[in-house]
Amino acid sequence: MIELRVMTQPVFEEFKNISQREYATYFSTVEGVALEDGLKNVTEQFVRLVPNGRETPGQFFFEVIEIKSGESVGYLWLGIQERLGRKVASINDIIVKSSRRGEGFGKALMKCVEQESKKAGAARIRLHVFQRNEAARRLYESMGFQISSVDMFKLL
Repeated sequence: MIELRVMTQPVFEEFKNISQREYATYFSTVEGVALEDGLKNVTEQFVRLVPNGRETPGQFFFEVIEIKSGESVGYLWLGIQERLGRKVASINDIIVKSSRRGEGFGKALMKCVEQESKKAGAARIRLHVFQRNEAARRLYESMGFQISSVDMFKLL
C-alpha cells in the first residue's frame, strides 16, 4: 500500500512548513496564545531538535508514497535515541495529507513505523499527541499504544 522514501531537501522544506503550522495550531489553542506566538515557539523547538535539518544524527525524515499511484500521501519524522540503556523510537511527527485521510494510510504508516523501529533495534516507540487530536488518538490506541502520562492545566 505504501513505502517510505527518504525526504529530499525540497520535500523536507514542504514537510517542515506543514509540520510547524499544524503543531503551532494545536499548541496555540492548548496554551491560549496567538498563532504567531505558537509558530515562534515551534520554530525555535525545531531548530533545537534538528540543528542540521534532515542531516541531524538520529533523526529520520520520510515521505510516504502510495505504491499504486506513486503519489505522496504524507510524511514521517522518526527519531531514534538511547534512553535508560535501551534504544527508543520517537514519532516526532506523522502526517497523512488531509485529502488522503480516512483511506487507511495512517494504519499502514504506523506499521511502517514499527518495522523501521525494529530495524533500528528500538525496544519501544513513544509519541506525543494533543488531547484535541481525537482522530490521531483513536489511531494510536487501535495500534496498541498506551497512555504513559497526562499533562494537565487550570486557567486562572
